Amino acid sequence: MERVRELIHPYVGKDGVVGIYLVGSATRPFRDRLSDYDIEVIVEDDAYERTPDEERQVFFMRDGESSVVDYEFYLIPWSGFTAFLDSTHDLFHYPYQHAVILHDPQSRVEPIVRQLAELPEAVRAERMWVHYLEFRFGLGRGRKTRERGGETGDTLNLHLVSADALAALVKLLFLVERSWPATRHWSAEELRALGVPHALLVQAARATECHEPEAVRALVEGVTSYLDARGETFHRDMSGLQRWLFFTAEGKRAFERWGSR
Repeated sequence: MERVRELIHPYVGKDGVVGIYLVGSATRPFRDRLSDYDIEVIVEDDAYERTPDEERQVFFMRDGESSVVDYEFYLIPWSGFTAFLDSTHDLFHYPYQHAVILHDPQSRVEPIVRQLAELPEAVRAERMWVHYLEFRFGLGRGRKTRERGGETGDTLNLHLVSADALAALVKLLFLVERSWPATRHWSAEELRALGVPHALLVQAARATECHEPEAVRALVEGVTSYLDARGETFHRDMSGLQRWLFFTAEGKRAFERWGSR
């Protein structure tokens, strides 16, 4: 963190700057040589309006590696920052679970970061139901697509529906572990860090890649055992979940809010 604190010096004390923090893989234990420093700078709205477009997001490339970003500064107006609180996008919540605040002289940024990182239990429960159904429905669509074969069930269709099922499962696993879903390119690392069994992750990847019925059935059994072990019960009433989704206003709103389709 010493280097990143040096990098922010040009912004510390600058007119209109409210606070500065670091997000992204640079804050995580699995940071690698390709990880850059994602530095977000919160500024007053009027300061943001005065800032030219080319200064609102600035990239600095790594010495000797012109294609690799070393660090970047991304300016966000205060009104846009606080608007994240109402967002349903994981991108505006997950990173703040691990954000490192570097500059917050008036203690305005920290409370917002804390709220963005919080996963309300009502949201968690609602989303687990939605994503579990998406996972099961996705596997079902994958089975039918595979059985159709030929031109109407080609490889592209099969990969698309399988990817939907896998994405829904990954979101479900994060929520069961009481975390906002991570960005997809770091999902495996974050799930392992949360304690999700490695064998289940391998099983999920294999079943949605090979599409074999036996592998899919084993995956459903593995997910069921995992949910049971975590003390969840909602998955034991598939009929009730489907009635909630299709026949209640609450379920329909939840699907519109969190569903991928």
